[in-house]
Amino acid sequence: MSAPSSNRKRRQLCLALPVAALAGMVGSAAQARPWPPAGIGHTNHHTGFEVALKLDMFGEVSKPVVVAQNAERIKLSGVHADTPWALEFTIVRVGHDGNLRVLTRLSSGDDVLAAPIRTAVVGQRVVVRADDEFNVAMLIRRV
Repeated sequence: MSAPSSNRKRRQLCLALPVAALAGMVGSAAQARPWPPAGIGHTNHHTGFEVALKLDMFGEVSKPVVVAQNAERIKLSGVHADTPWALEFTIVRVGHDGNLRVLTRLSSGDDVLAAPIRTAVVGQRVVVRADDEFNVAMLIRRV
């Protein structure tokens, strides 16, 4: 097997990992716990969000779309060249005016690379950047 073919297969595998993580997440969605402490935001589980993600991990870009309930923790993870990474996020409605609180955590192994808390509105893009190798953009819409 030639080196270029091996690199191409590695890239395809890295792009497939977030999709595999999403498939595993769907089975465990019923077990998901709210991430923020009790009392933060409203927990109306009839209002969900469609989150279009753009994951740029080590230069490999994938664009999964997930559906998350209010205050539900979503976790995506994978491994690239023996380096594990994980993205966790929770979207919480704040008040009745459409404001959202977006809690994110981007990590590699045991190292937390970024953990911002952003205020956003539906339809606004939320960006999390740790460095040149870890970049995430989320576009949040109501379901």
